[in-house]
Amino acid sequence: MHAVDRVWGAGVGGEADDSVGGVRRTSQRRAVLRVLHASSGPVTAQEIHERARMAGERIGLATVYRHLDALTRAGVTCTTQNRSGTHLYHLRYDDEDDHHLTCVKCGRTVRVNASAVVRWAVRTAGVHGFSDIRLSIDLTVLCLQCGGDQVAQPEGLGRSSRNPPDRT
Repeated sequence: MHAVDRVWGAGVGGEADDSVGGVRRTSQRRAVLRVLHASSGPVTAQEIHERARMAGERIGLATVYRHLDALTRAGVTCTTQNRSGTHLYHLRYDDEDDHHLTCVKCGRTVRVNASAVVRWAVRTAGVHGFSDIRLSIDLTVLCLQCGGDQVAQPEGLGRSSRNPPDRT
């Protein structure tokens, strides 16, 4: 069952009990979810606030932040940060790992399969005596439409003489 469905029963705006997973259904919380559902990619709390207000919802920015915090703790939304440190929010539709490429200029976001990185993280954590690994991979990039001049090549990506590759 998707995280959104666990909280909202039939999905965004669905009717069910007063609370699921400790997240109460209120008109303001539904408004936040509707904005997130209609968004093509991650959005800031300020954008959510502005779009909800434009849709006629009476909601303050602090209330938007409170709802986003509760929805993130319940696993319904995920957060990432852009290069300037601003938090971006998006709905989490399934229980799979949530990894993205996000253009720093236009905000276009593409969900990616990062299973090779997840396997590396599990193996590396185990080698060093750690378990219960949780990770979210968000790579900030510059897409070709926004002026990226070439497609990234895997050879030598992220390596420098000061940071040799991890061989674990």
